[in-house]
Amino acid sequence: MVTLGSVGRKQSPEKKRRPNSGESLATQTANRLRAAIFDGTYPPGAPLRELRIARENGISQATVREALQQLESAGLVTREANIGTTVTRLSPREVRERVELRASLEVLAAQQAAERMGDAEFAELERRLVALGEAIQSDSYYEAAHRDLEFHRYVWECSGNETLCRILDQLTLPLLAFVSVLRANGLQHLADVTAAHEPLVAALRSRDRDTIAEAFTKGATSSYEDFIDVTGAARRAQAFGMMGRLAGV
Repeated sequence: MVTLGSVGRKQSPEKKRRPNSGESLATQTANRLRAAIFDGTYPPGAPLRELRIARENGISQATVREALQQLESAGLVTREANIGTTVTRLSPREVRERVELRASLEVLAAQQAAERMGDAEFAELERRLVALGEAIQSDSYYEAAHRDLEFHRYVWECSGNETLCRILDQLTLPLLAFVSVLRANGLQHLADVTAAHEPLVAALRSRDRDTIAEAFTKGATSSYEDFIDVTGAARRAQAFGMMGRLAGV
């Protein structure tokens, strides 16, 4: 039996249930499920059964259903009639399409952010960069993915474009969760595949649109090259049952 209160080998304290946090029970449940997806407790393609989760954690099915709706909005799960809810599973082609679209949109966000960022914003970005480095050094896949997302989210937020932030979040969150699980299963070493973020900060400071485009395009694609290719790591990932069939890719 897997209960969400204990789920996750390296679950951060902020993801545990906090009765006085001001969050609804559904949001707390969604946060714990999100952590369980990132650390591989629920791998890509795994079913998330409302009744079982509710019974094992002493909560109502309605609460679980609302939590799953939140995760669906974030792109982490897929809900289908007569099938149920499963953790999002991406084929190599779907990874490639998401990476390409994310790269294009993130360049736009970064260019807009560079025009608005001052000393305070760069100080906060540097703080998030340090937190990411610490997670990488500790070889914590979930924490590194979380810190990576927080770094990029801040750049998106600095663009001032809320619609762009929302679209990038929906594109990127499933990618980070998916690849984090694959890496945690030994397909790649975290220190070898996490893109260097220092060039991104330097590019933003330059405020040069071409420099920003080059740095953020490389940063958005380099970590996923092995998973975009239909050979090598992509085939090994498929062997774990985590990627879709390669036919037609």
